[in-house]
Amino acid sequence: MKIHLKKKKLNSGKYSLYIEYYRGHTLDEKGKTKHLREFEYLKQYLIINPKNASEKKANEETQLRAEQILSIRRAEYAQGKYSIKDRSKDKLNFLSYYDKLKEERYESKGNYDNWDAAQNHIESYCKTKNTTFEDIDENFVVGFKKYLNKKAKTKSGTLLSQNSKYTYFNKFKAALRQAFE
Repeated sequence: MKIHLKKKKLNSGKYSLYIEYYRGHTLDEKGKTKHLREFEYLKQYLIINPKNASEKKANEETQLRAEQILSIRRAEYAQGKYSIKDRSKDKLNFLSYYDKLKEERYESKGNYDNWDAAQNHIESYCKTKNTTFEDIDENFVVGFKKYLNKKAKTKSGTLLSQNSKYTYFNKFKAALRQAFE
């Protein structure tokens, strides 16, 4: 199953954000392809053409909330909430898997460094070095996000910048997404 964040243009001049759950396709009796999709409307809206800084900020916050919901839904899927349990990855060590993904990016220095820095924060947040995919649920995702926002620090001891928090959380989400797509 693929889980994506999408938007739909409304007559009100806004985009409605929703999550699409794509479960593949089947063929009907006539041989036509029928796509198996479900939608979850988030009741989150983006202004199509923000006119000032406050509207742009509101759009950024709304987009971030929607992406957090998406991460939670993907983690729930990974945990089998959607009745399609992929038990093959339950006991797989998430930190080892993440490290493998990081090493695949070694040739791209900037990207590798971001994955490496994100890994340091993921390891700091994890209670044990043996964190498995089974341990990553909604509470874990929300907790990691809070950790980045409130506790995570740079090597010099200052709190992370907004861009760093965003980048590290995106690396975490990318690892989850790659594991289950």
